[in-house]
Amino acid sequence: MKRFLIGLILLAIFSTVFCWWHPNELKLGTVGFGTEFGIGDAGHLDFNFSGRLNIPGVENLVIGLGFGGGMIFHETDDLFYIDDYGYLYHEISGWYDYNFDFLLGGEIFPRSKINPFIMAGIGMWSFGFSAEDTVYGQSVSVSAEDNGVKIPIILGCDFALAKHVAITTYFKATPYSTDLEVPITTYDEYGYPIATRMESLGEWRGLVHLGVQLSFIISLPKPMDTDGDGVWDEYDECPNTKPGTIVNERGCPYKKPPKRETITFERDLREKGAYVTNEILFEFNSDKITPDSYYLLDQIGNVLEKHKDWMLEISGHTDSIGTESYNMNLSHRRAKSVRNYLLENFDLFARNLIAKGYGESRPVADNGTTGGRTQNRRVEFMIIKDR
Repeated sequence: MKRFLIGLILLAIFSTVFCWWHPNELKLGTVGFGTEFGIGDAGHLDFNFSGRLNIPGVENLVIGLGFGGGMIFHETDDLFYIDDYGYLYHEISGWYDYNFDFLLGGEIFPRSKINPFIMAGIGMWSFGFSAEDTVYGQSVSVSAEDNGVKIPIILGCDFALAKHVAITTYFKATPYSTDLEVPITTYDEYGYPIATRMESLGEWRGLVHLGVQLSFIISLPKPMDTDGDGVWDEYDECPNTKPGTIVNERGCPYKKPPKRETITFERDLREKGAYVTNEILFEFNSDKITPDSYYLLDQIGNVLEKHKDWMLEISGHTDSIGTESYNMNLSHRRAKSVRNYLLENFDLFARNLIAKGYGESRPVADNGTTGGRTQNRRVEFMIIKDR
């Protein structure tokens, strides 16, 4: 029976640790808030807010930020405060601290239900208190003029309660590279000060801290590419291409366009004022022009070198797949890539080429069909001014 129970416990631990909680998602980070207790001469209680950002592509590596503040527990009977004008305040109370940490580290199982992590970095902290003159009833709030520097080292673990909610517990050590001190005065039996010494606020706060937070895990659905052609399934119009097949930006086998000796660029501009082409191709989800498009751009550049007085608008257009704002941005970047190619490879005036993106706002065919979407993915050249 004992062996059976041990086996069940080990099985539960194994299944919990190695059960991926977000198998088809990209983890972006974790944010949390909670309390932290410091163990020192008297200790402290802070309320903290922190976040960890998983580095894209290497989600085990994280960048962290932490903010916190709270109460320092310490006996204040031996303390007094003298302000800049020499006024003496006999009663000190309400010690508090606040701090900021910048951290780097790693998570062991970033998408698991149980996720241990370790982090280290550098932090700044300071303190304040209230001072009161009990005789005249005057009081003042005091903040430290300097900041202490600490080197936090954190060992923690996320315990998932739900897909995006976890309890995070951690142990933190904070060696102080720059400490802050306050004067402590000892009084005799008649109430006269007899000695003053400096005490460390870092020792008051403590070097060891224990914390617990309610954390929220942020993730996004991971794009799937079932056939491994580099085009996500949601954009793949040919989802079952064979391994190694060269595909276009929509995941279909690439068909090399015929190399025409001449194009109608100059004639169309003269007769229609515009030239439209679907043969300037780009890599998937990118503004990078494919090399097979250079032949067409080179012919366009040669024509423009003969007509340097032409002022053109180069406009990019997309189909309706994707969000409107994304398509608008992508079409603008692609139009700029065409403009940059012409300026870099031909003797043209930059002021005469204007790049604009119109996204999916100006379709010329039905976006509900494959052929229609192909026609809508185009680049247009339009004469603005013929000097």
